[in-house]
Amino acid sequence: MSKVTSKYQITIPVSVRKTLGIIPGSDIDIVSKGDDFVLKLNPIEDLKRAWRGKHKGRKTSDEYMTKIRGEV
Repeated sequence: MSKVTSKYQITIPVSVRKTLGIIPGSDIDIVSKGDDFVLKLNPIEDLKRAWRGKHKGRKTSDEYMTKIRGEV
């Protein structure tokens, strides 16, 4: 069980980090699934997969993201 700090941070238990492959710098999203909340790793990769093929004959999703966000 984890406790919430005064800054509303939590520590992810070692067993969960190892199972999910979470390392420092990992991108994680917390999403609602009914009454539960779920950790999603690499939410950007999920977005890329969802948009893949939507712009056939146009720019790739990476090119589009670079255009709207600038170079990362």
